[in-house]
Amino acid sequence: MFSLIAILLAATSLGSTPQDRPDWREVDDDPDFHVALDISSISGPPTARTARSVGVSTEPEGFPGYMVLDVVFDCEARTISASGAAFFAPDGTLIEAVDGLTDTAPVSEAEGTLVAANAVCDGQMPSGPSFGSAQAYAQSIRPPAGS
Repeated sequence: MFSLIAILLAATSLGSTPQDRPDWREVDDDPDFHVALDISSISGPPTARTARSVGVSTEPEGFPGYMVLDVVFDCEARTISASGAAFFAPDGTLIEAVDGLTDTAPVSEAEGTLVAANAVCDGQMPSGPSFGSAQAYAQSIRPPAGS
């Protein structure tokens, strides 16, 4: 899980295609950090397949909003990296967007990246509910204060 968090925190840019209807599905539910993938955003060749993901901390002292990442999978090498990230407040207000490729890490069940890689590379649909936005997914994990 540490590698995924390192990728999430070191990542940067928000690549979104407005004409696609988002279909956010949970791909990791570590007790401290949850991750969903926008199935509709998957594109590109097997050596550089891209998708959007959202990460939400469940730690009370953790980041209260959510981050959306542009992740890159090399399906042949079974590796993951990120090319950008955007950080949002719980109400959906953009706090910061950054660009830059992170270090590449191997896909691993222990690091919480296997289900995402299986979805992106092999077309295995993650089970569970679908969310229409990253914010809706984030609020299902960590409801805004006062709700």
